[in-house]
Amino acid sequence: MSIATFDAAVVDDVIKVWGAKPGSIIPILQGIQEKYNYLPPETFPCVAKKLGVSEARIYGVATFYENFSLQPKGKFIIKVCDGTACHVRKSIPNLEKFRSILGLT
Repeated sequence: MSIATFDAAVVDDVIKVWGAKPGSIIPILQGIQEKYNYLPPETFPCVAKKLGVSEARIYGVATFYENFSLQPKGKFIIKVCDGTACHVRKSIPNLEKFRSILGLT
């Protein structure tokens, strides 16, 4: 899978939709992630400058919410619950089976 080169025009397009205001950080990051399938590192200074907030604030939002990814993802994402209730109901063997079938380590 090739990783798309970061394009600040993507950020501009997303900001046009949601507005250049700090209250729009989450939908802006969602829009950027939708384009790249993750949040490229260049996202943080670019968005921070355009919204007039610190990079730390943008990064803080991106790392607080589990749905944001700072690492490139594949085309298909499989999620297996590993919370306490799922663990008690034996979710780990399911996870191990997925890893085995898909050749993941």
